[in-house]
Formats: sequence, structure tokens, C-alpha cells
Amino acid sequence: MNFKQTGMKKILIVCFLLLGMQAYSQQRIKLQDADTGEAISYAHFVYQNQKGTSTLSGEIALEFVPAEKLHLSHVNYGKLEIESEVLREAIESGVLVLTQSYISLLPATVIARTDRKAKSDIMKVRTSDKLSHDAGDFLSQSAMIGGIRKSGSYGFDPVLRGFKYDQLNLVMDNGLSASAACPNRMDPPASQIPMSMVEQVEIIKGPHSLRFGNAFGGSIHFKSAPASFSEATKAFGRASGSYESNGNIFRTEALAGAKGDFYNFGVYAAYSEGDDYEDGNGAKTPSGFNRRNIGISSVFKLSDNQSIKLSANNNFAKDVDFPALNMDLREDDTYLVNLAHKITFKNSGISSLSTSFYGSFVDHSMDNLTKDLNPRMVNAITLAKTKNYGGRSEASFQLKRTSLFAGIDYKAEEAEGNRTREMLMGPMAGKTLQDNIWQDSKISKMALFGEYHFSWNEFFFVASSRLEHNSAKSREKTSEFTGVNEKNPDNKLNLSASIGATRDVSEQVRMGLWLGRAERSGSLTERFINFLPVDVDAYERIGNTNLKSEVNYQLDYNFTWKTERSELGINLFASVLNDYISARIRDDLSPRLATAPGVKQYYNIDKAVLRGFEVFWYQKVSASIYHQLNIAYTYGKNKDANTALPEIPPMDLRYALGGTFCNGKFHPEITVRHALQQNRIASNFGESETPSFTIASIKASYNFSEKLSLMGGVRNVFDEAYYEHLNRSVVSSNQAIYAPGRSYYLTLTINLM
Repeated sequence: MNFKQTGMKKILIVCFLLLGMQAYSQQRIKLQDADTGEAISYAHFVYQNQKGTSTLSGEIALEFVPAEKLHLSHVNYGKLEIESEVLREAIESGVLVLTQSYISLLPATVIARTDRKAKSDIMKVRTSDKLSHDAGDFLSQSAMIGGIRKSGSYGFDPVLRGFKYDQLNLVMDNGLSASAACPNRMDPPASQIPMSMVEQVEIIKGPHSLRFGNAFGGSIHFKSAPASFSEATKAFGRASGSYESNGNIFRTEALAGAKGDFYNFGVYAAYSEGDDYEDGNGAKTPSGFNRRNIGISSVFKLSDNQSIKLSANNNFAKDVDFPALNMDLREDDTYLVNLAHKITFKNSGISSLSTSFYGSFVDHSMDNLTKDLNPRMVNAITLAKTKNYGGRSEASFQLKRTSLFAGIDYKAEEAEGNRTREMLMGPMAGKTLQDNIWQDSKISKMALFGEYHFSWNEFFFVASSRLEHNSAKSREKTSEFTGVNEKNPDNKLNLSASIGATRDVSEQVRMGLWLGRAERSGSLTERFINFLPVDVDAYERIGNTNLKSEVNYQLDYNFTWKTERSELGINLFASVLNDYISARIRDDLSPRLATAPGVKQYYNIDKAVLRGFEVFWYQKVSASIYHQLNIAYTYGKNKDANTALPEIPPMDLRYALGGTFCNGKFHPEITVRHALQQNRIASNFGESETPSFTIASIKASYNFSEKLSLMGGVRNVFDEAYYEHLNRSVVSSNQAIYAPGRSYYLTLTINLM
């Protein structure tokens, strides 16, 4: 009996020791939100053969395995991979801080500054990219975004999957935007974005994120850097400069600021100028421009859970050549202001409350006084102003297994301006005429919106909706306009909604399916423009106050396959558009200018379709070398007329081969781009077929230190003479604007951040 008791004691002691060793080897880590400090409950984790779910207090227990990654999934944070070294540090501190990543659940592309990680949803944006004086040109680095160009170097209007202008929601920092004062969009919203203040760009493909506006065909969201603070006062800054040989283009930008334990204040400045460039044939293209920018961004912590942010920016452009238009930009003076307040809550169902007010004010002038016209029949000057202002308030609710955003916003757009025509020849010689181009028009939008994130089994869902009241009016209607448009615009109630889900089929494969419906009322141009040529052809346009809201029913499918060394992404989409807004000839109306072939009025097409795909493939060939391929294609059709929709870019293929050498300091890259011939054209809009082209470029950067880097390269190495399908035609020759020929560039960056 004593022997048995002694044996049992030994067995029990061994069991307790084993359990103690297991308990000792297991490490407990608390998952914590980066913004609120709240514990993250119900997060699923997989770590080698260990798996489980975080507790109500956000804790997980695991046994550390060297060189093994921790896989986390949560409805509010998406799918995450935690590197071994990061996990080791979290074990030492006892806390793993996570940043919410709702965008990862949406069919999105994120263009963000990164440590040269090549992924399907991340493109490289270095400090040198902040030198871009036009965000539209910056966006064209992506194969899926084209740009309508009326100038060689300025004012590029993005086109995403065939959607353009007001069909795209382009905002900065949750709501700030601008309205083009020029009816021909010399100053599109993208041209007003101060790239020196932008940290990342989120591109939501389709009407699937409705929190920041009516994303009818997609959303392009520019975001500034989140503020950081320091216990002691600390200065920071950076400066960059570049020179490009073809066009004698000089660019520079700089940032200087200081931060402390409750404040972060920075002053931004940028300056760019350029002359005419040579195309691949050696011909000069008028493309002179001059652009400066200055702005401030300040963030103050009112308490541990409250902050207020103020940003203000002034863009000034002058003497910009627009060879595809009858006028050149003389001056464009724009102010952008954004004031935002955020408060976060702990131990509460509501996580945060964010409120902001914003506005942009554009003062624009253009004329034909420096145009080489022979004969010169008229001197024309246009002065125009626009305002774009509003505010929004949004509450964020973080529940146990779900996340909800709900809020209200208001946005107004106003436009006014007149064109003065001094007649020099003909029976009207000596007379001066005034044309009211915008008729002092205004559109107001008041909306309720919501977005709900939840999970079910292995599916992550996002449901989004927006109910928007749209009202429009004109305070200075002209008699010729009312003769065509007797009725005032009706108020519209537009409903948009989307639901989608993603699922990880395996460790390598993720799939997503999205269905959305978006409704958009006519823009200021589509409703109120008054006898002015503003589109791809030379016909004058007149607005239509009786337009129906156009509706987009869109389906998106996303497939991603990812391994340690390779990644493949495929996106398919199809849109059916009801009451699509287009334009048709009015034979009963006469144009104001003799150079215009006639007048077109905006109207609704019963049905149109857009469909296409994007493909991304990345492969790490070795520890130092990678290559990647991007392909984008869109097909558009007017079902009523059985013709192609206008301004749809052709299939675009881009290949890059690059590497990282010299302990990560040297980064060379070769890129090749091939655009196919575009023979699907809308001849009723004056489009002509565009030939295919192939261009190659070389670039390389070297980081001398964390503070100093140098980049240089050659664009269009083989001096190819080519033009994009979306380039408008030069007025004097009716020939599309050719792109620049071979060009050498050099960029120097000093970073003291």
C-alpha cells in the first residue's frame, strides 16, 4: 500500500511538472487596438499546429516557435501575418498592437509608401513621388487607370474601368474635394490634390464603399500621413528636387515641422515648372506650365482620447498650355481647408466619433490671347469660380464580432462664370459679347450612410448603403437655356447599396464576390452648361435639367493566390447601366461659335454595359530579383445605339523586372509597357482608332543612408512616337497629343523624418 501510494505520488508530481512546464512554455499576449487601446476579442489565430481565439480581454496563449509566422483573422482587421521577430517583441512586452484594416476586405488597391514589398494591393510610392504636380499623372502609373489629357503636362482626368468625371468619387482625407471651374476641366479635382501632403491612396473599384460619397463607379481616396507625437520637442523635415531633360522640367518639394507630446505641426511647399517637350518624332508639343503649392497641417491632442486637425492649402498655377483646347490656362488660384475632430471611447459600444468640415474655392481664368491663330477671329477670356464645401459626422461601433460605421454628411457644389468674346472679323466685328457659361448653378447633397462589417463561419462580409437627397438649381438662367429647358431640376432621392464577402479557401487562396447598386444624379455640367464645347468632340454642349439619375448594377469577383515567392490576383467585373448619361445632336439648335459643328444636349441612354478585368502577377525570382505583370482591359457598349462607349482605353500590359542589391541600398528596375490598338471607338463622338505602342523605361535608386537617396532613369528609352487613346486632339492640326519622347531625369531626396 505504501508502495502504491508512493508510486501514485510520483506520477502526480510528474504530471504536475509536465503541466507546469507546458504552462511555463506557453506565452500570453494581449491583442490591443492601436487607436483606442481596447482589447481585441474573438480574433482567430493559427500558429504552426496551435490555434484558438482571443478571450474577452483580448489574450491569446501560444508556445513560441522560432522563424514561424502568426496568422490572425478578425472582421475589423482582416487577415494578418505577424513576422517572427515582431511576435518575439510582442511576447516580451506582453502586447501586440493592431491597426484596423477595413480596406483589406474591399475590392481595393492601396497605393502607399512601403518598404519595397511588392504585393497585388500595394504599389511603391517613394518620397520622390510627392514631387508630382498633378495627381492624375501620378495615378496613371497604374495599368487600370487612364487619363484624359488636353495638355501635355497638366490637368489629367483619371478614368477607372471606363468611369470618369463625376462617376468617380475623388476625395482627400474623408471628404475634401474640388470642383473644376473650367468647363473643359483644365483644373480637374485630381489636379488640385497636393501630392506633397499625401501618404497613401486607396482605390476602391466599384460602388462598394459609400462612406465618403457616392462612389458610382469607384472611389479614389487620397490620405495624408497620420500624426505622431514625441515626449520631447522634436523637429522633422524633408526636401526633394528633380530635373527632367525633355521639357526642361524642374520640380521641388519640402516639409518642415515640429512635434511634441500634444502637437504635430508641419509646413509643406512645392514648386514645379516646365517648357514644351519633344515627342518621338522630334516635334515640339506646347506643354509649358508653372505650379506652386504651400500648405500647413497641424494636429493637437486635446486630451488622451481627443484630437483636432487643421489643414490648409493653396495651389496656384499660371500660363499652362492646352493645345487641345481653344484657350490656355492663365491663372488658377485654389484654396483647400479641412478641419476635423475625433474622439475615441473606451469600455463603450461606440468606439469613436469623427466630425469634419471642409471647403475648396477655385478662382480660374483662361483666354486665347497667346494662341497662334490665323486668322484671329475673336479674342476670348473666361473668368469662372467654383465652391465645394460640406461636412460629415461618423460614429464607429466596435461590437464583439462586428463593426459598424454610421453617419451623415452634406456637400454642396457651386459654379459661376462668364466668357467675354471680342469679335475681330465678320459682320460682328467690333462687338463684345458675354456668355453666362455656368448660370450660377448649385447642387446640394445630404446623405445618410452606413457600413457594416461582420463574419460568418469563414466568410468576411461588408454591407454598405447610402441614401442621398440631391437638389439642384440655377440662379441666373439665360433665355437661350430656358428656351431648351423649361422645367427646373427635380429633387432626387438616390439609393446606393452594396454587399460583398471574402473567404480564405486555403492558406494560399482567397476569393471575394461583390454586388453593388449605385445611383447618381447629373453633374453641374450635365444639367447647366450653356452652349460650350466641353467633351471629346467639338460640338457645343447644353445641359438638361430633366435628366434621370443614372444607375449602375455592378458585380465584382476577386481571386488571389499567394505563396512565399509568388502572388497572382485576378479581378473580373461587369456593370449594367440604366439611364446612362450621354449626349446627342440637337439639329434644331445653333452653336454660339462658328467653329463648332453643332450642339449636343445631354440625355439618358436606356442601357449601357461595361465589363472587363485586371490581372496582377508577382514573383520573387531569387532573394534579390523580382518581376511582375499588370494587365487591365475594359469593354464598353451603348446598347441602345449598338455602338462603343466613348473614351474607353485599350488593353494595357505592364511588365517590370527589378531587384534589391548592396544590402538593400541599390534598387534598379526595367519596365515595359504595351498598349493594344483601340479599334472599338464611338465615331458619333469624333473618336478615331488609336494604334498600338510599346515603350520601355529604366530607373534606379541608391540609398546612401536613411537620410539621403538618389534616383535617376530614362523614360521612353527607344524614343517611341506614340499617343494614348484618351489624349485629346490638338485644335490646330486635329492630331492627338503625342507623349514625350526619350527623357532623362534625376531626383535627390533628403529625409529628416
